[in-house]
Formats: sequence, C-alpha cells, structure tokens
Amino acid sequence: MKIQLSTLKSVECLEAGVHKKQYNTEKYPFAKMVAAFFGVQNLTELHLLDEELCGAENLTQENEAETSFHKKYYEKLNSGWPELTDTFTNFVESEISKIIKGPFLYQTTPSFRVHVPNQTAVSKWHYDSDPSHGHPDWEINIQIALTKAFDTSATWVESVPGLGDYQPMNLESNEYIIFNGNKCVHGNYANKTEDTRVSYDFRVLPCLMYDGYGESIFSLYRGIDIKRFKATHHGFVGKFNSPHSYYGKEWVPGGYYTLYTPEEQ
Repeated sequence: MKIQLSTLKSVECLEAGVHKKQYNTEKYPFAKMVAAFFGVQNLTELHLLDEELCGAENLTQENEAETSFHKKYYEKLNSGWPELTDTFTNFVESEISKIIKGPFLYQTTPSFRVHVPNQTAVSKWHYDSDPSHGHPDWEINIQIALTKAFDTSATWVESVPGLGDYQPMNLESNEYIIFNGNKCVHGNYANKTEDTRVSYDFRVLPCLMYDGYGESIFSLYRGIDIKRFKATHHGFVGKFNSPHSYYGKEWVPGGYYTLYTPEEQ
C-alpha cells in the first residue's frame, strides 16, 4: 500500500498518512553547513571519509550515534554552532508554526542521522512512544532531508499504527516530511544504494492536545495562559512511559524541549 500524502489540517490526520513539503535550501542551508564542516562537496559521499564503517558489523541502538561522524558533529554542536542552531530555530518558528499551531514544544536540537551504504541509521524498528523509547503521546515527528533519501536509504514507516504496510519515505534534498512516528512503527533497512543519506529528525508536542490533568508535560506550564490560544478539551493523555529520552535528557524545557509561543495577533 502506498503511503497517502495528505494536507495536515489537524494532528488527527496523521493517523491517515504523512505530509511532505519542500523547504528553501538557501534560507535553510543545512546541507551546505554540514558538508562544509566535514569538508566534502556532497554529503552523499560522506561515507568515503570512513569506509570501514560500511563494512563493519551492524550498528545497534547502543552505538548507532557513536560513529566517527556523530562524534565529530556533536562535539562541534556542543561547543557552540550558532549558525546551525539559529537556522534550525528559524526553520521551526517560521515554517513548522504555519502547519502545527502553537504553542508547542519542539526538540531543542534535531537528531543527526547518517545512513551509509551497507549499514542502518536507526537499528531498532520502533514507534517513539513504545516502552523502550518512552516519548510522550501526541508528539509529531518531522524528518528533514539533507540529501536525497530513496529506497533502502530512506526511513520506512507503516501508514497507520499496527498495519505493517511499510513503505519508504522517499525525499529529495529540499524536502521534509511530517509523520506519526509516535504511534506508527518505522525503521531502516541496510542501505543497498551507493549513496549516504544524511537527515535531521525532530519532534513537536502541541500544547493544545493536553488538558492539564494527570502526569502530562503541561503540568510544568501552568503559567501559560492556554485560554488565550483558544484551547479545547481533548481529555486525558496519559502518563509518560519514561521520565527522560533514551540519551538521558528529561522531557522538560531546557532539556529535550524548547517552548515556542506564537506572537500576539
């Protein structure tokens, strides 16, 4: 079954498919900045800097973010990379806010994925709110392509939770995709193309999907005047499966999330 592409009119429509859009690579030059940092002309050839990785044992959840590329990238990011982080913040606040209405929390820095030939990028097939990942319910997943992603270099996802009709989320290098990775199982196959796929992914948590009851993230935001944003009552969301992300950051602003609040009209 082919994944249905649909206009994102509400969070609920994510149950029916995914939403693909183009972005301006001149305004948001993610690929250009990352390629310059690694000293390559084209990120699809990034694996040539560490060809041993292509022939190594399959990566696991424990070491998939510990490759030479990840270590170098996150060392730079953690030492301060305002050109990149400011561009990402601008992308979220200028582009994502047009689709997902605020206020919302978003992943402070996107996850960096490198899918080299003969390897996986994310080894474990999963949905983000499953017990081993523990993400809060109602999170929305977004993947930004820095290179073309196709066939076995792409992320594969089922169209609705539990259906198991996995199809690749093929993307051009100027596209991003919004999908229900919180409930739909997704993952990678070994990349049998000759190109490396580089991408970002991050998550957005709409405040208005929560009613403030129970152990929801928004018990931390009682200072926000939700009524000002014409919130509606959506019922109990549920407890967190885990108090923090897989890599240890707590589900709080200043930790895993940053709060985006739309300007007054």
